[in-house]
Amino acid sequence: MSALDRLLIAAAVAASPPEQRAARHEQWLADVRDAHELDLSPTALALGALTTVLFHRRAGHRSTWGDTMTTMPGTVRSTPHTIPTIPVLLTLAVVSFLAGSVGLGLVQRYNGLAGIVPAFLLISIVLTVVPGLAVAASVLLVTGAPIRRRATGALVVLAVTALWWSIQTGFFNPPVHPALSLGIITGAWLAVWLVVLRRPGWTWSLLLLPVLASVLVFPLSTGVYGTQLAFSLKAAVSSATALVPFLAALLAATIAGRLSTDAPAGPVQRPDALAGSSA
Repeated sequence: MSALDRLLIAAAVAASPPEQRAARHEQWLADVRDAHELDLSPTALALGALTTVLFHRRAGHRSTWGDTMTTMPGTVRSTPHTIPTIPVLLTLAVVSFLAGSVGLGLVQRYNGLAGIVPAFLLISIVLTVVPGLAVAASVLLVTGAPIRRRATGALVVLAVTALWWSIQTGFFNPPVHPALSLGIITGAWLAVWLVVLRRPGWTWSLLLLPVLASVLVFPLSTGVYGTQLAFSLKAAVSSATALVPFLAALLAATIAGRLSTDAPAGPVQRPDALAGSSA
């Protein structure tokens, strides 16, 4: 059990009703500790515990998530799962990207001032790192793939995210046209998704969607500076247009899932990634 797993469990227990904390702490620690024996991700289970508490905390109710993990099949009443964790994570990525775009627009007028550097670095994290973490977590939580492949895919997503952050902050200047940069980044994320879920070969053609979207919106992202808008608004709009390739990658992933004859429709997640309903 990693330190991250313990931190997630501690946060879940802290957010639980006081009278249930002791039982949940013992139950969830046992579930996460024994996750590998069931070929499950300990981190996914710990995250599931946290999302269960955050989205289903209601007075006088108790989640059955922990019980269903350690009780023999058939002895616990099956309960429906209602929190689609992966869509929530991807929505978080979109919202974080938009928030980072607005923040970047607000600080652009102060570009070059030493005092703005910490704020710029923080905004760059919101703009790039948070969406990347959300995508990596989504890769970890999908079903239909062994944990090793999902973990490797998540690490690749994080590596691509680090590359994107270094480009955004100016630490790295890629040897490609600026119009292609974000298309390649989002295309790489999409490629990881296709590999982890082993989508059919024809779906690789969908990698062109985020690249084409990046090329098409590039003139808009640069041309907005020629308008009469306030400079901060220009910068915010220019940054926000970079969201289009990301949305194109999401569309491509959805198409790949729905049109693959051997794959379920839409993004699918592990049962342990879904928050259990309250009993």
